[in-house]
Amino acid sequence: METRLFALAALGIALTACTNDNEAMDKGSVPAEIKAEISAPADSHADDTQWRDADEIGVSESRFGFTNVPYVMTNGKFEPTRETIFFLDDEPTTFSAYYPYNAKGGTLTATTDSAAQQNQPDIDFLYATGATASTHNPEVNFTDDTDAGGQDCSFHHCMSQITLTFEAGSGVDFSTIQPESYTLSGLVLTGNFDTETGIAKADENAQEADLAMELDGALSSSVILFPQDKASIGVTVVFNGNKYNATLSIPEGTLKAGNNYTYTVTVRNMGLSIGSAVISDWNPVSGGEVNAEL
Repeated sequence: METRLFALAALGIALTACTNDNEAMDKGSVPAEIKAEISAPADSHADDTQWRDADEIGVSESRFGFTNVPYVMTNGKFEPTRETIFFLDDEPTTFSAYYPYNAKGGTLTATTDSAAQQNQPDIDFLYATGATASTHNPEVNFTDDTDAGGQDCSFHHCMSQITLTFEAGSGVDFSTIQPESYTLSGLVLTGNFDTETGIAKADENAQEADLAMELDGALSSSVILFPQDKASIGVTVVFNGNKYNATLSIPEGTLKAGNNYTYTVTVRNMGLSIGSAVISDWNPVSGGEVNAEL
C-alpha cells in the first residue's frame, strides 16, 4: 500500500454511504466514513437486515491493493478494530466489503452441515462493492441508492437458502404432536467463498450428502447452502414416529445465490404435499405441487 495516499491509525470510524455532498476537511488527511446496509428483504443474517453489535466486516480498496481491514459494529456504527483509513489525495477510489470477517481473507472454505446450521451467521456470507469515496466525498456508502438514481452498493447474500414451513393437513393435529425432524438429501454441503469477488460456490469434487435438521417443536426451519445445480432435492419428514418422503422441485434447476426458496409442507394422514416454491430476496418462484406417501 502506498502510504503517501493512505495513512492508517487506531482512530474511530463511522460505517456510513455510494455518494454524498459532504465537504471534506480543508487541510490535512481526511478519514473515510463508512455506512453499510444489508439488501432487503432478507430472512437471514441470519434473521433480519440489521447489523448487530460485534458483527465484523472486512473492507478492501481497489486502487492500491488495500485489503481486508476489519471493522466491528459497536453501539450502532462500525468502528475499526485496529486501523482507520485516511485519504491523502483527491482521487476517488472504490471499496468492497464482505461478512463475516476472517483474518485470512481470500478464498475461505466452509461446510453447511447440521452443526454449521446451528450458527448460521457464520455461513451467511455477504458481499458489497461499488462504493466510491474521496477526500471531498469521504463517506463510503455500502447502501442501495437506486431510488435516488444511484447504484446498489449494499451487502447482498452470496449463499442460497431453503425454508420449509410445516402445516397440518387432513387427519393431523399439530396441537398434540409436531413434526420431529426433516432431512434434505443429495446436497453438496462443502464449498468456498471468495472474499475478494463475493462468489460462493459448492465444491465440485465433493460427494453429495444428507442434511438432517431437528425441529424441536418449531413449524418453520431454514438452512443456508452453497449455490449449486440441483433440479430436485429429496425431503424426508419424521412425524409421529413415521417417515414421510417427498421431493422439492428447484426452479430453473439450480440453487442461486441470494435466493430463499420457500416451501409449504403439508403433513397429512397418508403423506406429505409440497406447495409451490416461492423465491424471496434472500426472489418469488413458482414450482409444481408434489405429493408424497409413507
